[in-house]
Amino acid sequence: MDCSLVRTLVRRYCAGEENWVDNRTIYVGHKEPPPGAEAYILQKYPDNRIVSSKYTFWNFIPKNLFEQFRRIANFYFLIIFLVQLIIDTPTSPVTSGLPLFFVITVTAVKQGYEDWLRHKADNAMNQCPVHFIQHGKLVRKQSRKLRVGDIVMVKEDETFPCDLIFLSSSRGDGTCHVTTASLDGESSHKTHYAVQDTKGFHTEEDIDRLHATIECEQPQPDLYKFVGRIKVYHEQNDSVVRPRRFQSLPRFLLWMQPYVLTN
Repeated sequence: MDCSLVRTLVRRYCAGEENWVDNRTIYVGHKEPPPGAEAYILQKYPDNRIVSSKYTFWNFIPKNLFEQFRRIANFYFLIIFLVQLIIDTPTSPVTSGLPLFFVITVTAVKQGYEDWLRHKADNAMNQCPVHFIQHGKLVRKQSRKLRVGDIVMVKEDETFPCDLIFLSSSRGDGTCHVTTASLDGESSHKTHYAVQDTKGFHTEEDIDRLHATIECEQPQPDLYKFVGRIKVYHEQNDSVVRPRRFQSLPRFLLWMQPYVLTN
């Protein structure tokens, strides 16, 4: 059975069939479309916070115990220990309870320490400074505070803090080179091309004057597939609709490293 179909059904069931849409509209720079162009539909998106940890301070003990006693060996010795407590047996409950308690405690300490390291890594990544354009100026804020629609500026040798669509480049031909070694193992540089209608925007003031919307599909696990179109509005309130197949720039996935801009 196709796993993507199962994932889609689960998302629809959890979100509610009436609230599910197959695509999403992103307003570049959080600007509403011109009057008469199209309906402005405000959509709620999750923040850019990365969470790769499994536990929190409040659910560590119950969740960890549940995970450990799902193992057949631990559950078996737990049943033996409880039987020895309830029924009068020739062997002491300590003989089965003490080794079980030792194994559970050591495993919990080990998993708690590993999860604490994941919390530290998440906090370090979520607090990384990111530059984005707002009101014609370059503003810096933490990565976890990025919102869908922000126009992000990435410099050479920096990693991409989120999923990005390549709008413009400082290079004259509108290209950039990225490395994806930590995602697919390929160390060669990959060339990406900016959107044709926006590659001429080079300064913060030019980018701030950009008035566009992006229609694309919902997030999916395939790193190499991203289909959408961008609609750029001009001063005359007409629009240029250019369907194209965008290149997807995956954000920081779980514990894996993101794409890196080389030049």
